[in-house]
Amino acid sequence: MATIGFTLPLRRANGGYFEQSTTLLEQVKSNFINLVLTVKGERPNNPEFGCDIHELIFSFNNDDITNQAREAIDNAVQQWMPYITLEDFAVDTTDADRDRNTAKLYIRYRLTENPNLTDEIQITVWGI
Repeated sequence: MATIGFTLPLRRANGGYFEQSTTLLEQVKSNFINLVLTVKGERPNNPEFGCDIHELIFSFNNDDITNQAREAIDNAVQQWMPYITLEDFAVDTTDADRDRNTAKLYIRYRLTENPNLTDEIQITVWGI
């Protein structure tokens, strides 16, 4: 089976050094998770790569946290992955999440050029 790229985070694969994606959606998902979880300034030689979501995690008392989080991710997607469109977006936090400065994100998206290709991610982000 042909591979498209390797998935992130890097993990050992059964048949080689790293797990690899074999479908377009698999690779897009890996790239999207990488974009959201990368703090701007973290990536050497490309300090603008990433998402500002981590700065918002300390704003739990803000009623507009979901809209601000979506805007941060929208901005990152527009700059780095303009071939996807966000469909659904939700931020879920519990008291325990607030104590750990984390939030759970649910994002459903589609490929802009092929709207029949959709996927979703559920990830936990933490504040910086």
